[in-house]
Amino acid sequence: LVCSKLAEELEIEANMVFPSSTGVIGRRLPVENILASLSNVKKKLLNPPNFEMFAQCIMTTDTFPKFITKKIGKVTLVGVAKGSGMIEPNMATMLSYFFTDAKIAPARLKAMLNRVVDSTYNCLSIDTDTSTSDTVLIMANGQAGAVDEAKFEKALFDAAMSLTRWLAIDAEGATKLFTVQVNRAHNHVEARAIAKSIINSPLVKTAIYQGDPNWGRIMMAIGKTPGVKLNADKIKIGWGQPAKVYQNDELDKLSRYLKENEELYLSVDLGLKKGTARVFGCDLTEEYVRINAYYTT
Repeated sequence: LVCSKLAEELEIEANMVFPSSTGVIGRRLPVENILASLSNVKKKLLNPPNFEMFAQCIMTTDTFPKFITKKIGKVTLVGVAKGSGMIEPNMATMLSYFFTDAKIAPARLKAMLNRVVDSTYNCLSIDTDTSTSDTVLIMANGQAGAVDEAKFEKALFDAAMSLTRWLAIDAEGATKLFTVQVNRAHNHVEARAIAKSIINSPLVKTAIYQGDPNWGRIMMAIGKTPGVKLNADKIKIGWGQPAKVYQNDELDKLSRYLKENEELYLSVDLGLKKGTARVFGCDLTEEYVRINAYYTT
């Protein structure tokens, strides 16, 4: 009904309207209010569009609007995202939109987006929980003409990576951005599974929150990854960039690294083959519990 009303107001086909929503699962949207706001919507559209305002309008528990602009020659690319909790793509309470005036064939643009999403948004996890409204869209009107597609894809990747990092930084209650790099796994799929196991572990997430240098929690998360065969003697765990392996008599130094930095970087070398993966997440704090304990009350 909403899509049909908007299509009627904009004088386009209804299948050109793509709806997105967020909020408490099971609560019906105020359809009558939405329909009323769509009357004469064509006259309300801003020209040029205000993407910062758009980013602000879709915020929920986000603490800042997330948008980015890139120029590729005469072509412009704009990215917008929202999301702070209930996030582990590819079904998450995360919405992201890209707009461009580049002229690119739809099939090629979709292939680009799939490649970019696989190594950005799909490598993000806030709390392992998933929803029903995971959305990443890209829309191109072609008004600026053709573009170097390799350069465009690089710009799209950079924009998506920035938005992914901002989503992790702005996670509900988070105080730290946590990046996990897994190297020398059997393959990329196993590397990502291990990295996600680490970044999603409540014990790991709470340890990095208060700087507990308990490396056993990292080993636990690696070891519990389903279907992965490992050689524990070959595993090396390093922190920082470049990665430093802390010995047991240096755990006080590791604790300081964890406490004093808002961006933490963990490197895990499995010593097996050539599979690699990088994922992004955050710590787990009392504030996350508070936000979600009282979310609907």
